[in-house]
Amino acid sequence: MPLLTPEILIAVSGSLSVCACLGMVVCFFFFEESRRCGRRLLFCLHLTDLVGSLAWLLTLLPCIAAPSLHSATPLLCFLQGYALLFCSLSSYVWTSCFAFHLYQIMWKQNKTPEMYEVRYLLLAWGLPSLIVMAFGVQHACGFVLVGFGGLPWCWIRSWSRGQWSADGFILQMVFFYTPLACAALFNLTMFVFLASKLGSASAVMSTTMEDKVRRRMMAYIGVFLLTSVWGALGRTFQVISPGHELSPVFLTLTALFSPLQGLLNCIVYGFNSTLRSRLWSSARHRLKRTDQTVPPIVGDQRRPLLIRNQVKAHR
Repeated sequence: MPLLTPEILIAVSGSLSVCACLGMVVCFFFFEESRRCGRRLLFCLHLTDLVGSLAWLLTLLPCIAAPSLHSATPLLCFLQGYALLFCSLSSYVWTSCFAFHLYQIMWKQNKTPEMYEVRYLLLAWGLPSLIVMAFGVQHACGFVLVGFGGLPWCWIRSWSRGQWSADGFILQMVFFYTPLACAALFNLTMFVFLASKLGSASAVMSTTMEDKVRRRMMAYIGVFLLTSVWGALGRTFQVISPGHELSPVFLTLTALFSPLQGLLNCIVYGFNSTLRSRLWSSARHRLKRTDQTVPPIVGDQRRPLLIRNQVKAHR
């Protein structure tokens, strides 16, 4: 069975995110200098995005892409639904933790920002875990809230046995999009505050650096909105549309940008000038070592080289 457009977009975006997140995880272990507090937070972000990207790719499995009619929901569908719920929410919360980390080091001039690391872990992985556990308890009690719900992937269900369920929409708004809205508002507040305070006595830096920091903060907010807003608009459109049908436009945009969250986070958070410099220095060092290990030309292999040099000398 040929793949539909949303499935193709998920395959491309999810694969790109997996590759990018794997690269960031490898860099974290390869460069010892990258294991400081800020980079440890980003490592957790990229690790979460990696698992989330793999969960998106489960959409391509036949049991999810083309399930048999009247068959029970496969275990992999539940796995994808819960994994997407946890990883997507956790990723956005990690961006809020990083925004607070920037506030601590740029404005508060905190010399020991690692004092908050345990709290970041409890918030960014603890809150999504509690939500997933709540859904799991309901599942165990017979109320299956996650599964096939009219989307190409498994998610919080808005449709059940051919019937539209407003409860599914409310659950998505309360347990997913409301925390996302809170995280977006917090990030925006932090970044606007920091951007307005750049150049003050507590955040002294050059004008060029100030502009660079402001652009990066705008990129943080842009990626957050670009990867989250289409799903929210799509669910809202589904509520008011006749027959509660999905919007093809919002569905396509969601399939494109939601799995792309890992790649975009790697670009704006992880792949900064410092990491690029380390990668370039490492590549040059390895090339230099390779040149030094080339064996010398010995024996008869030197004769053609000597002849060419003599010919050049007589020209």
